[in-house]
Amino acid sequence: MVDVSIGQAVGRYLGALGDRHPSTARAYRWALRNLAETLGDDSFGKVMAGDSLSLWLASPTGGGHEPSAASVRQRATAARGLVRFAVEARLLDPATADIALQALRRPATPPVLRDTAPARLLLARAAGRRPHGVSWHVWVRFRAHVLTLADTGAPERDLGAARLTDLGEDRVSLTLGGTRHALGEPTRHAMTAWIASRHDLVATLQGSPPRQLWVRAHPSVHPRTGVVAAVGMPITARGLRKAFQDVVAALVDDDPRLRTCTVAHVRGLAPAQSAGR
Repeated sequence: MVDVSIGQAVGRYLGALGDRHPSTARAYRWALRNLAETLGDDSFGKVMAGDSLSLWLASPTGGGHEPSAASVRQRATAARGLVRFAVEARLLDPATADIALQALRRPATPPVLRDTAPARLLLARAAGRRPHGVSWHVWVRFRAHVLTLADTGAPERDLGAARLTDLGEDRVSLTLGGTRHALGEPTRHAMTAWIASRHDLVATLQGSPPRQLWVRAHPSVHPRTGVVAAVGMPITARGLRKAFQDVVAALVDDDPRLRTCTVAHVRGLAPAQSAGR
């Protein structure tokens, strides 16, 4: 057997991905380059036989965020390919490969656990004053957005697709992705404030008002096409996430503890199910 480092083993494997589907190759490169950056100088055999491999699966991403469950699975899939290649290339003995594959077995993929403390802190901060540099309309939309996230646990794609008609009478519920979620009192108040603010924003448009619940609070220019999206036009799921990140960044100046908070943390506060389908 040849004693190589993690970085060397990864380099040899990535060089042999030529016949893989492009999307699969990209996913493998993303995962295994992260492995090489994290444990590159360590002995390949020792890492495959020890605890480092399992710890790497659920380690933070390059941006410092906790990985999603999908990212953990993607890492495990790429690492299994690396292990099988290493056996064929005589970089790893079968016994050590079995240990590694057991750690990488799909049912054994470590769960991604998120600390809810930053999210609870964010909700408390959202009830306070507007941070410097954030416009009033953006702040009102942000409060309604994060409280809705915490009540429903819904993904951005469902929130982005929500329409005004999905709001229940008196804002007591919101239907997202075919599921009706109950809204708590703080969320109902925040949503009522957003609907009033939304009315002002949509009034600046010509023609029929948009049906979407969430609209833009300031114009934006698409970086690739140059198309201008005016105030009052619908905001996409990606736009909602970007707005969330921008407001949290503004809040971090006053409270650095919010630096790690993501939409996933806020979704984690949601009850198992707010209401039935």
